[in-house]
Amino acid sequence: MGIAHFSLVAVSSVLTAFASLSTATPPDVNRDVAFIESTVFQTPLREFDRSRFMWRRQYRWFDWSTDGCSAPLVGGEGRSFNFVAACRRHDFGYRNLKLLDQRYNCSDAKPDSICSVSSWTYGRFWNSTQRQRVDEQFNRDMLEHCASRLRSFRVRCEAWAFAYFKSVRTVGGP
Repeated sequence: MGIAHFSLVAVSSVLTAFASLSTATPPDVNRDVAFIESTVFQTPLREFDRSRFMWRRQYRWFDWSTDGCSAPLVGGEGRSFNFVAACRRHDFGYRNLKLLDQRYNCSDAKPDSICSVSSWTYGRFWNSTQRQRVDEQFNRDMLEHCASRLRSFRVRCEAWAFAYFKSVRTVGGP
């Protein structure tokens, strides 16, 4: 039982605590940030992909939509790679950090309410630092997938991962 086991136990404990919360629980900035942090940066990708439908039912206010890997012509998978799960988590990170700003980064919000349409701004949760963190996690997820590929596909997979990573860094904004 090394560090890897401890971190999986810790992630499992955090996610179990989240699962025990009712979907009717009022919004809470600390709880919502902790859920996104845990889901995007601490949960193993395989666990994220397996659990996302269950979490979608439990945490309905989060944005679970995805456009998969929106790479024109190529898509999310090829003979040497399959980045679909990594793309789903990347979408979750981008969309929900933006959603945190929409919910909690406004001047006129009353406790347990959502910002009015014109009163919120990006920057507190969705900013260049957070975007870089999500993009770097995306890169780690893709490279982890590549490491599991047959040796004959691994180099090509890593080349595709590099291309995807550079693409999101170029067009992802802010």
